Amino acid sequence: MKRLYLVLSVLVLTAVVADAADNTVVGVVTKVEPGTIEVKTDSGETRSVSTDSMTMYRKWIVAKPWGQDARADAGFVQVGKRVHIEVAKDNPSTAHTVWIVVGRVGYP
Repeated sequence: MKRLYLVLSVLVLTAVVADAADNTVVGVVTKVEPGTIEVKTDSGETRSVSTDSMTMYRKWIVAKPWGQDARADAGFVQVGKRVHIEVAKDNPSTAHTVWIVVGRVGYP
């Protein structure tokens, strides 16, 4: 019975991770225009994602000071910044949440 639970847990986690991978764009910003962010992904492709009034912006804090405010706005998105964009489930070409990496330790 324990093995069954283990196998089911692994299958569920695999499905969740695969679903999350389909709903994200991760890479470096190459172009920012009103309503659009262009990202060169880690796989080398260029993806363009639109933004709207419902798009949320957050800092992904990877270096000290850890206690800094995690709130951000569209002004934080700049060319050369590393981002992790969660796209809307109902419209994969529109950003739901844009995470801007702050304190890019170890990134180019």
